Amino acid sequence: MLRAARRPAASPTRIARSALTATASLLAMVVASGGLAPLRAQTADAPAEARSYILDPTQVQNQPAPPSPVRSAGPPAALAGPTFSSTPPGTPMQVNAGQLVYDERTSRVSARGNVQIYYDGRTIEADVVTYDQRSGRVRATGNVRITEPSGNIAHGQDMEFDQQFTNGFVRSLNLETPDRRFIGATDVTREGGDTTTFERAAYTACASCRADLSKPPTWVIKAKRIIHRESERTIYFEDARFEMFGVPIAYMPRFWAPDPTVRKASGILVPGIAGSNRTGIGVEVPYFWNIQPNYDLLIAPRYYSRQGFMPIAEWRHGFESGYYSIRAAGIRQNDPGVFTYSNGTNEVGNREFRGILHTTGMFRITERWSVGWDLNLMSDTAFLRDYSLSLPGQTEANSRLFLRGQGPRSWFDLSATRYVGITATDVDNKILPTTHPVLDYFKVLDQSVLGGEFSWRTSVVSLSREAADVSRKNPLSPITCDRTQPRVPGVNLDPANCLVNGIDGNYSRASAEVAWRRRVIDAMGQVWEPFVSVRGDVTYHHLKDNSAVLGSFSRLAQDDRAYTRIMPAVGLTYRYPWIAGNAYGTTTVEPILQIIARPNEQNIGYIPNEDSQSLVFDDTNLFQTNKFSGWDRVEGGGRLNYGLNVTHRFFNGSSVNIMFGQSLHLFGINSFSAGALYDMAATGANSGLDRQRSDYVARFQYQLDRNFRFSARGRFDERTFAVQRGELDATGRFGHFALTGTYGYLAPQPDLGYLVTRSAVGAALSYTVATNWTVYGAARFAFQRQNLLATNANNLPLSESNKVEGLTLGVNYLDDAMQLGFYYSRDFAAEVVTLNNVATTRDVHRFMFRFNLRTIGELTLSQNVSNWFNPPAQ
Repeated sequence: MLRAARRPAASPTRIARSALTATASLLAMVVASGGLAPLRAQTADAPAEARSYILDPTQVQNQPAPPSPVRSAGPPAALAGPTFSSTPPGTPMQVNAGQLVYDERTSRVSARGNVQIYYDGRTIEADVVTYDQRSGRVRATGNVRITEPSGNIAHGQDMEFDQQFTNGFVRSLNLETPDRRFIGATDVTREGGDTTTFERAAYTACASCRADLSKPPTWVIKAKRIIHRESERTIYFEDARFEMFGVPIAYMPRFWAPDPTVRKASGILVPGIAGSNRTGIGVEVPYFWNIQPNYDLLIAPRYYSRQGFMPIAEWRHGFESGYYSIRAAGIRQNDPGVFTYSNGTNEVGNREFRGILHTTGMFRITERWSVGWDLNLMSDTAFLRDYSLSLPGQTEANSRLFLRGQGPRSWFDLSATRYVGITATDVDNKILPTTHPVLDYFKVLDQSVLGGEFSWRTSVVSLSREAADVSRKNPLSPITCDRTQPRVPGVNLDPANCLVNGIDGNYSRASAEVAWRRRVIDAMGQVWEPFVSVRGDVTYHHLKDNSAVLGSFSRLAQDDRAYTRIMPAVGLTYRYPWIAGNAYGTTTVEPILQIIARPNEQNIGYIPNEDSQSLVFDDTNLFQTNKFSGWDRVEGGGRLNYGLNVTHRFFNGSSVNIMFGQSLHLFGINSFSAGALYDMAATGANSGLDRQRSDYVARFQYQLDRNFRFSARGRFDERTFAVQRGELDATGRFGHFALTGTYGYLAPQPDLGYLVTRSAVGAALSYTVATNWTVYGAARFAFQRQNLLATNANNLPLSESNKVEGLTLGVNYLDDAMQLGFYYSRDFAAEVVTLNNVATTRDVHRFMFRFNLRTIGELTLSQNVSNWFNPPAQ
């Protein structure tokens, strides 16, 4: 017979000890079953319950009897429900229940009615918790829920374990982890304090699938038995099958995986497939060896049906202060002759042994300083491309050493780099430079100087190049620019038709600049920004072979001497923003005026221009004091920049911005028009700044909401207002559709080698056809472009019209547990090949497949199949 424990004085102590022991035993279930879950908040509507506070169970023999340990299920005093933050480790245990009952005849203690036990950050909830003193076993039944401090949650209907945490049983278990992994099992047993066995179990990582249990999960692994051995930190699956959308895909008699406590583990990774008609089908079976937590080895042998065996290995080693890695791959080709052009000329891959050694690393010297490297040693530049070893989008395999420093208002970068191109068009890496070194330093003083900000910059560069990089202005002109042929005025390498993109030989420069600026806002709201700067440069260059290639460039040919350049500048930027509110929103009108005074730029053309060749005049650099992109050129002469910036913000959150402006050359030599005459790359020519009155620049931006944005910017001729450069960009999402589009227009720039108008559009469209399913399409289309293969030696037209440049199609499935995608891409005329001694282009076709299971692994395949569509002649 069960009775409420109210009578003897000894009973409360016995009840407290029994309940305490039951709770401690119940905690064993958390470890044994892996169960976990967040605490459910108690509300004012929760049923009345009794509360009992129990001290540390490890000191149970010395604890005094708690006052009023048992109460009837009457209304208790109003108290807030406990939370994790209110039950940190080391605090007393709290037991809440509608009723505590002790049966002296059977020596059983029972907590009934919304039982909640809180201890050491853990939460145990059940309808009934019973502890048998004689057998030392505890049992929780009815809506059992156990929460661990880690956030893991276990649900079950019936749990029973012994007091020693070593053996137990759970019926109808559902386990949920914070990273959204889910395990379900009909029965769970724990033996020896180490092995937990899940019978008729299922594992998935699909959290969204739980919203509709009538549908099968995206993917699930069902097993007759799942065994977790904690000492091995390994989970074994027996008689398992893999299902997708309820359809069996694969059957696995037995496999194993590390448990969630393991960050990385040794084992065979997902195999890969790669290859082409030149290499044959390649199969890769990688093995990962977790030697120690801080270093490991990846061995990924490949076998190609046509070229043979290729070992690949990668070593990684981490330290508290940094890391390094070494990657190596090599192959002794069975058939190197397939890497031959149709005219019999050998490609760079036509050799018996090919391989690469790549290492990267970085170490912290101090909290602000670090040193590192990224080095590549390759047999040839085509190896990574031919054997699919390059990263997606990788176009270079440079080697670099660096030293970096970062302060609160300063940064330092010292590096040496050898540039190597690995694309199909990089047939001559001799024109790429080696820097030894490049130093960049920038510092802003913490304290103000004369009420303003004082800063300085330093740039030091030294580079060398084996061969000059020369290009033609007019490809139809009989004057060629072939550095491999003798220099003959009017015939070859003549400045009248040649541009120098990089000199051969050596070039060094040291530059420093100090600057001061201050921002003042007067009582009328006018913003005044005076600024002062002084910059100095010292350069030296030496052309290779006594100027054999570039001797016709008279200013560059005056080498083997130091050139100096000083450029002081003083100026003022003035802004006067006006703000007005109306029925539609708030409008800000801001006129901007900037005036700069400085002397003429010195030594234009005598100093090589290596880093300032990119010059795009638009709204983003209208008010920059120096519009050149690098250090080798510096803007000189007096200049006035002015514009108007108008912004309207609507009450619904959308906004419109309009900007319009122009730049005027006031006095001195115009650096941009002079650059068209003397700069080795004609930087400044056709830029819109090479006249006294520059072209107009304008911008229009409209932001409807986070789902739609449109922008337009352009440069317009200052006389005719004809478009010289235009860009349109739009991004929008409309229901199931998502669209991104870009349009570009460039007027001819004959002084830079572009004789025809260029215009193109690029767009990407996706449509959600069903939940989680999306079809995707993207294309690039050129309305007009310049044919880069056209020369005076062939009959190819200089202008091409209505050409598709790229196409991508795909279908993708994505949810919180899986991604599955199929893609096809075609880049038109993207690869240069030689057929019958004539350089021509061909399309590049590629298939891509990606399959990712969260918590399991990823398989990505990308295959160039251009030879399937257009086999090369052998």
